[in-house]
This record gives sequence, structure tokens and C-alpha cells, in this order.
Amino acid sequence: MRYPRYLQLRLVGLLTLLLLGSFQRTPADDFLRQVVSRLQGFYVRSFPEKSYLHTDKAFYALGETIWLKAYVVDGAQHRPDTVSRVLYVDLVGPDQRVVAQRVLRLNQGTAAADFELADTLAQGAYTVRAYTNWMRNFSPDYFFSKRLPVWQASPEAASATAANKRGARSVTRKAAPISAKTDVQFFPEGGNLVAGLPAVVAFKATDGYGRGIDVSGQLTDDLGQAVSTFKTAHAGMGTVLLTPQPGRQYKAAAVLPDGTRAEYALPAVAPAGFVMKVTQAKDFVYVGVQRQAGAAPAATENVTLMVHVRGTVAYVAKGQLSGNEGYAARIAKSKFPAGVAHFTLFDGQGAPQCERLAFVDSQPGLQVRITPDKPSYAPREKVNLTVAVTDGAGQPVAAQLSLAVTNSQATGAAENPETTILTHLLLSSDLRGYVENPGYYFQNKTLEAAQHLDNLLLTQGWRRFVWQELIDDKMPPRPFALEQTLSVGGQVVRPNEKPAGVSQLTIFQAGPSQGMAVANTDADGSFVVGGFEGKDTARVVVQARKEKGGSNLLIKLHPRWPTVTALTWPLPSQPQPVVAAYLEQSKKQLTAQRQYRADTTKTILLKGVTVEGRKIPKPPVDARRLYSRADAVIKPDDIPGSSSFQSVLQLLQGRVAGVTVGPGPDYRVGIRGNSVGIVRDSNGPLFILDGIPIDITAINTIPIFDVETIEVLKGPSAAIYGSRAGGGVIAIFTKRGSSNYDYSKAPAPGIVTAVLPAYYRARAFYAPRYEGAAKPAPPRPDYRSTTLYWAPALRTDATGQTQVSFYCSDDVSTFRVAVEGLSDGGTPGMGVGEFSVAK
Repeated sequence: MRYPRYLQLRLVGLLTLLLLGSFQRTPADDFLRQVVSRLQGFYVRSFPEKSYLHTDKAFYALGETIWLKAYVVDGAQHRPDTVSRVLYVDLVGPDQRVVAQRVLRLNQGTAAADFELADTLAQGAYTVRAYTNWMRNFSPDYFFSKRLPVWQASPEAASATAANKRGARSVTRKAAPISAKTDVQFFPEGGNLVAGLPAVVAFKATDGYGRGIDVSGQLTDDLGQAVSTFKTAHAGMGTVLLTPQPGRQYKAAAVLPDGTRAEYALPAVAPAGFVMKVTQAKDFVYVGVQRQAGAAPAATENVTLMVHVRGTVAYVAKGQLSGNEGYAARIAKSKFPAGVAHFTLFDGQGAPQCERLAFVDSQPGLQVRITPDKPSYAPREKVNLTVAVTDGAGQPVAAQLSLAVTNSQATGAAENPETTILTHLLLSSDLRGYVENPGYYFQNKTLEAAQHLDNLLLTQGWRRFVWQELIDDKMPPRPFALEQTLSVGGQVVRPNEKPAGVSQLTIFQAGPSQGMAVANTDADGSFVVGGFEGKDTARVVVQARKEKGGSNLLIKLHPRWPTVTALTWPLPSQPQPVVAAYLEQSKKQLTAQRQYRADTTKTILLKGVTVEGRKIPKPPVDARRLYSRADAVIKPDDIPGSSSFQSVLQLLQGRVAGVTVGPGPDYRVGIRGNSVGIVRDSNGPLFILDGIPIDITAINTIPIFDVETIEVLKGPSAAIYGSRAGGGVIAIFTKRGSSNYDYSKAPAPGIVTAVLPAYYRARAFYAPRYEGAAKPAPPRPDYRSTTLYWAPALRTDATGQTQVSFYCSDDVSTFRVAVEGLSDGGTPGMGVGEFSVAK
């Protein structure tokens, strides 16, 4: 693959670097150039993506609405993603089941959406997650995931009695004993414990839900000798110094939060190898490497050190080490993009020997300032906000923004620092697993917080690739396509599950945008069909056959929705004081909302109406049928030996009065009582497959055992399909096309039906307008008290500013303004402001 010219020029410039100590720089060789080229090629070819959701609040009450803004960026530069244009957002309940889903059409990498939290849902910890189809080629760890506590609006409503009355069930329960699933893991810095070389060993202690817990204890060797003690410093993490001795094994005896004790083994000690240490000062990053050659004399070895941030190489050099030599390197922070840096040491054979992650806060993010036109307002008075965005040098920046104005009690910032676009793009999205309180590391600019952040990188570091596979240029298969429109993808295989090779596909689409298309699969039978508009839910039939006409094939569609892997935990038995105060406020708002409707002027909801009646049973509605009754219906399952027939039309021969089917293989079909007798081509009957018009040749490839019914419409009965049904209608309905089909059954050869969702259209946030300031409140109250205003689509002008105006409600409180966004160049930022409403 040929890379852009700017990448080639950058590669040459990277080879002029400063090294200290006994590590001597040598001219770049093929391996050094190869590893840089492979790394940058990985980001070009795999195009990693990141998604983020800005929600209006950190927690909610049942009956409220989750308002959100989605951002999708490329994983390397964080520029708004213009390749993937479809985003999937799930709301997952406390029982790990998907409550609601949204399919969003991205515009310049952003989209707005919302979830309404019905008051019949269960109280508990919900999760919103966001992902593109392309992200599914990688680990679910790439999906954006955010936990949102959802409470009953009033604490007493969470009782079992109230839940039963509402038909809901509460998931609030006492957590299991923490010690039952406690895990403590130890991670040597750089990856190795080497005999005789001092090492920093990080550790992390978690409960069964992955949350950090406090532990302490002692390290001992296999002779029972105590060598060190350890204690967690923050979020279950800490470090301990250890100089392992040859031939010894080490373990940790830990005291758990409930007072019980448990033992955990440390990694084995290697007799020879390398260790790496990374430290930071104000303007520089220091890398130290030590080598232990072992008992035998060691030859001089070539080693390579590479440092990169999301594929952008900050440092790369090669040198030689003799015996037990070591070296040190000093790298200016100005060479690093802000974020998680990967430090890797390769030996002379090109195998990675040490790896270390560190967070380098090298560049300031966007500076977002929020200025209200006055610090305090009266109820229903107009608020004018100026949002100004600049870079680190104070220059105006064009940016996409989203703004939430909420009651200050709804932020949750006091106890749980928020996940923001800054913390996610620069930190959480490049780490393995759940990161607790990521905002803590950004809000606290202290040496202690910096050490806690380094502990996080030592224990939860990961990378998006395996170095050896990257060097060997082995790319794993990626069956999920980059979607610019909604698509259907899968693979055509033989009955033995082996790829069928190149196969012919016929795709039929029903609905307003109905049509037919023909395509071929790839050599391994894979296919992706796109171009679906997403204006409404669409039913698509995909049919496959070999070039010689054989249809003994299976179509395996990629599942539309990935499985849920998030692990959440129960809410505490009682909400924290700030949450309890918020729930009381939300209860008042919901009560007013039930009494008055926001979108009318003369309508109120009745308190209660009892309606009595008798339910009239109706047959189930099948959306595939436009008619209520056919003139003739054939059910293959009721015909003995039906599976022996070669086609649907052969089965139809002689079974319906007035329907004539000529001999095969062409099977000319006519329906008497219509325009002609034996009819051909465009004068023949209209063929329908699961509600989609198809050609007669496609009918012959449908397997009999997958057919639910064959239905015939004559004369006036066929008029519902218009002039194209002048020759009558023959409708075939498959078992798989039914909404009640059990997909655990064996797939049907040669044909499959898929249902494509429609794009979600976000609701507009209700915000009334009052012409005058501080008018007396009319009988209709303005109940906006939890989320006062939500604006998901703001953009700054050439001066880096944008203006926002809205009106206060009747609520007298302090309101927090939170703005998050992204510059066109990929720099994230956020800002917080505040104003009060007083009488």
C-alpha cells in the first residue's frame, strides 16, 4: 500500500533523535523503517474509530428523558468521522437486556438522540453504549459505554409494593459480599520481573463488579521471607518496589476490606531480560532500560525503542547494548500529541521485550468559556449565553458543541467526577476495561493525582494490535463494513459451513423504496449490500445461487445487534443526599407534567377514567399481507411428501382451480378469470415473496420446506396491488419471513429475510418562550427544573463564538451550564458555567 507523502516525510524526520548514556544511535535499518511503516499502515488500513455520548445529566429519575449528543471520530487524530455515517446506540437495563435502541444518521460525525425512561421501568444502573458497524470488527472494549443510575422519582416508590402496583420490578438489592469475588493482580513495569534488577510493580484490587477496593498486605518469597509491604493508594491501585532474586518466587498476602486474608501469586522471575522505567518531569519524559544478561557471557545486542501516541510516532531509535549495560533517553513532551503514549522495546530479533503506557499531558485542549449576560435572573426571564472557544494560544477555534443546562443537584460531580469528551477521547478509550471516575485525573492537577493516573496506566494498559502480527503484516478478517448507509452483510456458505466462493445475489426490497438489485459475492462468499435510505423500516430478501443455477447454499447474515457484555452493579439501598434532593425536585416536576401538558394551551389530563368493555379477539396481523383474505391458500406442511417437489410452482400444479402451471423448467403460469389464459412475461401474474414483488425465476429457487403458505388472488381480490396485478397474484410467504419465526431452527438454503431499522429522528427539547421578563406566573406552571435547556447542535463562528438564548422556568435554584465539543482538527474540550434564578 502506498502511504500519503506527508507520512513518508515524517518518517525521515523521526530518525534524528537525542539519546543519553551508553545507548548509541546508529543509522536506521530495514527493521526500524519497517516497524514505523507497519504501525502507520495499521492506522491507515484499519481506520480505528471512537464514539462518545454527551448526556444532559449524570443520573436520572424514572419518567425523565435522557437527552444525548453523539460524536464519532477517527481513532488516530480524533477528527470528526466522515467515513462511518451510521451509529448504533443502545440503552441497556440493570438486567443486562436492551431496553431501547437508536439508529442515527451521522452528519459530520455527530447526531442527536434521546431515550424516554418510562415510569414502568425498573430502578437500577443503566448503561448507554454507542458503536459503529466497523467497530464490531474489534473488541467490544472499543464501544463507548457509560453507566447511568436511574432512580424512582420518590424514594418510597422503590419499595416492592409500589413496584408491583406499577407492573415494574425493582433491582435495588443488597450487594453480595465483596470478598467473594475480590481479585488482586500485579503488573511489573515494562512487563517483566528480571532477577537482580529493581522493578516497580503496580497492582490493582477489584470486587466482583470491577470496582477498585482498598487492600493492604505483605510480599514474601517462597522461603517465607518478607520482602516488602503494599497498600492501595487510589481506586484499588498502588505500586510496590521489588528487586527479585534469582530462583525465587513471590506472592502477596492481602488483607481484604472485610478483614479476610487471601494470597495472590506474582509473575515468575526471569533469569535474564530487560526492564523498563518511564518517569516524567515538567517538559520531558525519561525512559530508562536495564539489561540482565544472565550467567553466560552475553553478546552485543541490537535494540530498538519506539514511542507512539495513537499511531503518531514521537520517538524511534536503535542502538547496541553489551553485557549488562543500560541506557536512558530524554524526550521532549512537545513531540507528543496529548494522550496515552506507548513505549515499546524490541530486541535484535524484532520481538517486543518491554512495553509501558504513560499519559502525556503535552498540549492544552480547547478552552471553552461560558458567559451569561448577568449572574442572576428572575423566573421566566430570558437568559443570553455567550460560548467562546479558543485553543491553547488563545486563538478562536471552529468547533461543534453541545450544551446542557441542568439543576446543579443533577451533576453528580461532587461524588462521581463525570465522564467527558476530554476524559474519554484522551484516556478511557485507550485503556482496557472500566475506568472509575476518569474526571478525577483531569480535575486534580496535583502530583498525587498524577501518580494515581500513572498507576492506572500501569494496570489497565492495552493496545489495538499484536506487535508480531503487525510486523508480519497479518490483518485479521473484518466482516463488518464501514457504513455510509444502512447495509446488510453476511457470507454465503455451503451446507458444510465452508465458503461457497463467488455466488450470485438477488436483493429485493419492499416498502416505498422497493426495488431489486443483482450483485456477486467476494471470493470467500462475503458480501455487503448498502444504499438503504433508512426513511422507514424496510424488509429485504437476499437470495443466493451459484453461477450454474444451484441454490443448495446457506446465507449467514451478520447479526444486526451485538450481544451485551457490560457488567453493572446494583444501586445502593439509599440514594446519596445530593441524589435524594434531586429526586424530590424531579418528583415535583413529574407531578406537574402529569397535570399539565406542555404542548397545548387548554388541555389538562384527567385524574382518572375507568373504561369497561369486552375484548374482541382478532387474528394476528401479518405486515407482509396487504389483503385480509386470499382466494386460495396452500400449506406445504399439510401436503404429504411436499419436500420432494423441486419448486414452489411444481407444487402448485393442479392444486388450485383456475391456475395453470406449464411444464418446467420455465413453468409458464396463468390464472383464468384475469386478463388472459396462459400468460407469459409481463402479462403473467404478479409474484410476491414475503410482501416484496419478485421475478418468476426467483420463485424457482425457494426451498419448499421453508415455505409457510402459497396464496392466490384472482380478479377483484388482486386489485389491491394495482395494474401490475392484472394477471392475478401468487404470494409466497416463508417461515423465516414471519415475525414469529423461531430463528433457532435450521436456516433455509439459498434465501434469507432481513429487517432494516429506520433512522431515529430526535425529538425537539421543549423550551417555552416568554416575551417579557419576570411576568406573574399564570395558572399553568413551567415545570422545567431538572434539565432547563438542551442544545445538541451548536457551532462556533469565525470568531470562535456562538450565542444561546432561552427562558428560565418557575424553579428558583442554581443552574449549571455544561458545554462539550470538538474542533474540526480533532481537539476535544469542555467548559462549565453557572447562573442562579431568584425571586
